[in-house]
Amino acid sequence: MRLLQERWVFALATRDDDDGLPYATPLFYAAAALPGSPAPVLVFASRPDTRHGRAIGDGPAAVAAAIYLETEVLGEVRGVQLRGEVVVCTGLHADAAASLRAAYLERHPVAAAHLGERDRLYALAITWAKLTDNRIGFGKRLVWTFEPPWRRENPAGPGEQIALP
Repeated sequence: MRLLQERWVFALATRDDDDGLPYATPLFYAAAALPGSPAPVLVFASRPDTRHGRAIGDGPAAVAAAIYLETEVLGEVRGVQLRGEVVVCTGLHADAAASLRAAYLERHPVAAAHLGERDRLYALAITWAKLTDNRIGFGKRLVWTFEPPWRRENPAGPGEQIALP
């Protein structure tokens, strides 16, 4: 999943609350991880009043995304299609939220002036990823699945949100 570290913009697809139709937007992101969870996390900043911000709400919200490298050389085509769940970082345990904020600001330091004022941070836990990498064979695809960290079994009951480490 090195491709996640190599890029910094992804296309996020949500379902528009106004008309129920799909909506895609490009966003800057940082790849991150949460302790104890194998699911890769993409952290991004946005305003809650955007179409995708309204569709996500506080989450968890199901989304799709794509990251790719542009090339005209067929043998160098690389990209990843993603599915996952997005939550607002402030809804996570304080340590997890601070770790994700640090990862995002390390990658995009100019965003510090806007976070909390205009923008808020979101965490996309990847639940499914399909990598296409023609460098390792034409049409070669690898697929991974993950459980989102906020869906792990909770002693209070299955399916309830938990405080992340």
